Amino acid sequence: MPEYADKGHRPHAVHTGEKPRNPITRGPESITVTLDTWGPREDWFTTMYDALQSNWGESPSRSGEQDCRCADDRHYDDWPHVMGWCRLTEEQKAYVESCFAGKTLPQILEGLSFTFTLNGVSRAFTHQNVRTRLGAAFMQHGGRDNDWRHRAWTMPETIYRACQDDVEIHGRKVLEPRPPQTSCIKDWEPVDALMSDWADYKTDNLSDAIEWYLERGRQLYAALVDAGIPWQDARRVLWMGTQTYIHDVYNYLALKGVLSKRLELIMDWEHVCVAQLMLREVNMKCPPIFGRYLKSASDAAGRAMFAGLESWPPDGKYPNPHERCKVCGHAAANHTEDLFPVAIEARNEPPQTGCEVCLRSSALGIEKAMHPYIGKDTLPRTHRPEQNPFWVLHPDSVAGHRIIGWVATNGVYPTEFPALTECAIVIQP
Repeated sequence: MPEYADKGHRPHAVHTGEKPRNPITRGPESITVTLDTWGPREDWFTTMYDALQSNWGESPSRSGEQDCRCADDRHYDDWPHVMGWCRLTEEQKAYVESCFAGKTLPQILEGLSFTFTLNGVSRAFTHQNVRTRLGAAFMQHGGRDNDWRHRAWTMPETIYRACQDDVEIHGRKVLEPRPPQTSCIKDWEPVDALMSDWADYKTDNLSDAIEWYLERGRQLYAALVDAGIPWQDARRVLWMGTQTYIHDVYNYLALKGVLSKRLELIMDWEHVCVAQLMLREVNMKCPPIFGRYLKSASDAAGRAMFAGLESWPPDGKYPNPHERCKVCGHAAANHTEDLFPVAIEARNEPPQTGCEVCLRSSALGIEKAMHPYIGKDTLPRTHRPEQNPFWVLHPDSVAGHRIIGWVATNGVYPTEFPALTECAIVIQP
C-alpha cells in the first residue's frame, strides 16, 4: 500500500490574528470561468474520424496519412492543421460533425477533455456541481486546509432586490444601482419583526441587517480559529453563500450532458451563470464545431423541455405546452384574429380575435367564441417567476466578446437585449 504524504504543495492560506473583511458581491459579478486546457489537440479530428470508421473496412482507417489541404498562406500552427482537420475531405468532415450532432456512435468523444477553473462561486453551487459522476473529475478549494475568514459572500438577486425595495416601502437605506425589477417579497411582516428584534444592533434596514449578520459570523469564525479550533471544524459556522473555487474536468459527452441541463434557465441561477460562461470559453478557445452542439435541452429541441416540472414556472423562451386560454381553456393555436375574414371585410371592421374550437362547439356561441387569448398555466407551481430572477449572458458575450454583460430578468426570458455596455452587470476585461 502506498504511504500518503504532502510534498511540494503551496502554503496554506493562514490569516491568524487578522480582522475579517466582509466582502459581499451581487449575483454573478464575482464568477469567473476559464478553460485552462483542452485536448488532445494534435491530430484529433483524423483520430476521431478513423475511430468512427471502425465498424467497416478490411483494415483500420488511416486518414491522418492523407495529404494536408491547407492553403499556401495558412500558418502551420493554426488549429485546422494541428488537429488534422485540413487532411479530411469534405465528406469526412461531415461525418465527424455528425458525431458531434449525435447522429453516430459517440464513444470517441469521451477522449476529448476540458479542464475549467471556476472562481468566485458559492459552496451552494459546488454542492450541486460535483454531482456529475460519469466523465467528470473535480478538485476543490479546501475549507479544511485554509483560513476562510476573508472569503466573499454571494448575495442572490432575490435578496438584493428585497434590500432595494426596503427603501421604497420603509424609507430605509438603498443599494446602488437600483434595478428596474421589484422583489418577490409579498409579506414584509417577518422582515419588520426582525428589524424590531435587532433594533439594539443598529440595523436600520435589511441591507444593514445582512451585513451585520455576516460580519458577526466572520468574527465568530475568526475567534474560533485564533483560539485553536481547527479550520475543518470552524468552517461549519460559515454559510453556503461563502465563495470558493473549484477545478472541473469533463470529457465532451459529459460536458454536453451537463450543459444540456444547466443551461436551462429554470435551474439554480448560479449554475446557469457558470454554464453560460463555460460555453463562452469553449466558443472563444476551441474549434467552432465544439460549441455548435453545446446547448440546453430546450434549445436543442426547440421547445420547453422542462415545462412539466412543477417547482418552477417555464422561463418563457419557448411556449409553455401547459398553458391554455383563461377564458375558454383552449390552446393559443386555436385563437386567431381573422375568425370571420369575409364578414369583417364586408363590414369594413378591424379583425376580431376568436377561438375556432369555441365557434365549432356551438352554432349559437359566436359571442363566446369572440374573445382575446389570455394565457394561463394549468400546472400548479411552487414558485412564481419573480422568485427566480435568472441572469442571461448577453449573446455577444457568449459568442466571445471581451466584455461580459449580464442581463437581469424577472424570471422571464428577455424579448430583446440591451447594448452590451448597458447590461445590469458589466465586467470589463
